[in-house]
Amino acid sequence: MLVKIFNISSGLEILEGVKIIRIKSEDYNLLIMPNYMPLLGEIKGSIDIESETISKHLENIDAYYINSNNEFSLVVREELWLVKVFSIW
Repeated sequence: MLVKIFNISSGLEILEGVKIIRIKSEDYNLLIMPNYMPLLGEIKGSIDIESETISKHLENIDAYYINSNNEFSLVVREELWLVKVFSIW
């Protein structure tokens, strides 16, 4: 399974060979594995991405995702005004 993670500060990150994606949001918990049905949703919580060699954990995120044809895409929302304030100092 292919995973693409995008955010403004660090750009696009691509992970290949992912076996399990675990989502813990405010309203639901979800476990996504290869060949899972198409999904579209919003995450306000945490996500774990696991493969045989990679383990990635994102905590306290606000993001949107889509899962289709063994490709999971995650767009992490960031507060742009915080980035601008800290870049001035």
